[in-house]
Formats: sequence, C-alpha cells, structure tokens
Amino acid sequence: MTRREHQTGKHGEQLARSILSGLGLEMIEKVGTPMKLIPVPSNRPNVYQVIFGEKVAGDHRALLPDGTSVLIEVKTILDRNLTWSDLREHQPAKLSQHDELHGLSLIVWIHDSGQYVLRWPVAGFGPGKGIKPRVAQAVHDETAEYIRDYIKNHKEGNHVSNNL
Repeated sequence: MTRREHQTGKHGEQLARSILSGLGLEMIEKVGTPMKLIPVPSNRPNVYQVIFGEKVAGDHRALLPDGTSVLIEVKTILDRNLTWSDLREHQPAKLSQHDELHGLSLIVWIHDSGQYVLRWPVAGFGPGKGIKPRVAQAVHDETAEYIRDYIKNHKEGNHVSNNL
C-alpha cells in the first residue's frame, strides 16, 4: 500500500466515523489489528519485521442506544464500483456471523460520488458481483431510515426486536 493509499483510507475511516455518529451510533471505536514487531539485525537502526496476529472482524465497533452491537467495515474505493473482491476473504463470513447473532453489520463505502452506509447482507452482492453508486444510494437510504427508526423506537420505549 502506498503512502497516498494509506492517507486516503485513513481519511475515509474518519469520514465514516462522522457519518455513523450522525446516524446516532455510539461508542464508535477503531478495532486495532494485533501485531508484533520483531527486531531484525541490520546496519540501519530500528528495523523490524511485522508479524500480524489474528484477523479482526471489522474496522470499527459501535453500539446502538439499547446496547446492540454494530460491526463496521469501511471501504474507501473512490473511482469505481465496490466489488466483492474488495472484501478480504474472512470479512463476509464475519459480517454474516455478527448479523446472525442479532448484531447490526454495516459496510461504509466512501466513493467520489458520495458516502454510503450499507446494511449487511446487501441483496445481490456476492462473489463476482459489484455495487454501483446508484444502488448503494438506495441501500444507504433504507439503512439510514432503519437506524433512525430503531433509535426513535428505543427512545420512545417501543422496544423493537433485535432480530435485525
């Protein structure tokens, strides 16, 4: 990954946090990737080999006001459609497992045309498939409405089923 790609991704994650906070998610936290730094003998100072640990389920975790867990994967793909292959091999299974355990799983796609919060699973999205911004906007609108209604019902004492 180039320095520019890293900066673009970092900016995308900051934007995603702001969008999610605006939708009413709470305690949005970055999930750190476990790693070890192993010193490597070298003529240069401070040279290390990076050993990555267990793969994390998503980029961020958050809570809905009633304590429901939210798992978030952020993808900053600015100039093309979001494709299934943009997800790492373990991510679809982790997002699905979280959803099956009555959590809310989201993909936040940062694109030149807009920012899209997509509730997982996304209909029609799978191996060999992609999502166009126009479709992402429709899914985003449904997802945002769902989250707002969920929070409104919680605040009014109308507890809705966590069976997302």
